[in-house]
Amino acid sequence: MIILPIFIPHLGCPFQCVYCNQKLITKSKVPSREDIRNRIEKFCRKNPANEKEVAFFGGTFTNLNPKKQQEFFDSVNLFKNKISGIRISTRPDTIDQDILSFCKKNNVRTIELGIQSFNDEVLLASKRGYNSQIAQRACYLIQEFKLGVQLMPGLPKFSKKTLKQTIQTTININPDFVRIYPTIVLASTELEKWYLKGKFHPLELNEAIKIVSEMIQQFEEHKIKVIKVGLHSDIDERNIVAGPYHQSFGELVRAEILLKRIIDNFENRTLMISVANISLFKGFNSQMLKSLKTQLNLNRIPIIIDNNLDKNNFLFTERPPQEYW
Repeated sequence: MIILPIFIPHLGCPFQCVYCNQKLITKSKVPSREDIRNRIEKFCRKNPANEKEVAFFGGTFTNLNPKKQQEFFDSVNLFKNKISGIRISTRPDTIDQDILSFCKKNNVRTIELGIQSFNDEVLLASKRGYNSQIAQRACYLIQEFKLGVQLMPGLPKFSKKTLKQTIQTTININPDFVRIYPTIVLASTELEKWYLKGKFHPLELNEAIKIVSEMIQQFEEHKIKVIKVGLHSDIDERNIVAGPYHQSFGELVRAEILLKRIIDNFENRTLMISVANISLFKGFNSQMLKSLKTQLNLNRIPIIIDNNLDKNNFLFTERPPQEYW
């Protein structure tokens, strides 16, 4: 699936959420209809054979005036025969059956809900304006569409208990996919004010890596895809006040997951890894490799690099190592 993202920052949002500044994140403004059409035409020409969607991100699409929604839909549906469908991002409290019927009529195929947490205490402290029951109801209403759920560990009142509840509720709902964005303190947000006053303490980087690793492992065990982890890498870091931001956060998380799997299944033999995973072991100042040797109490690890082994897979073998790390 290839997605053309069209950002409509804060459009349709009933208020600015305490953690959110879409203009800083997306570095964009609401595009004109002509601009949308030109971008879709170029997108279709460049990807003629691929399954593809045009996505509206960054606002609360279903809270827009229906006339404005229709304008956006019409701009995309000029290319209806060339795309698989439309994807929209919205809030769970702006979903009902009439809205979904309108979306279906206009070729919407995927709906992403900015849930953030399924815990009422977290939602209240973060001023989201809805509770877990409303969030769950919206998820269950979206049955004729592909459902995506966006989650934000590390919001105010976040804890191991709220994390466990959010993970289990997500598993029960069984969405088609999940995005995970650890909470970052961005400039010009209410969360920044809370942080500067000592009223909010974001997750540390290593803490966020372990938390997101746990989330991914549990979701993937239940066949729920995690399609995105962390904010995109080209955000201007001058706008990040605090929190677990890293340009390669997703890679750090995958390294943590692979590390845990190797330790849990360790055998005192040669470790065979995929060529695609060399960067996980040796990137970031060899952090994963050092951690592996420390936790296994080894001075060096016998390694075979296999071109045919799938990424994130590994084996222990009696074969002699190609090298020692």
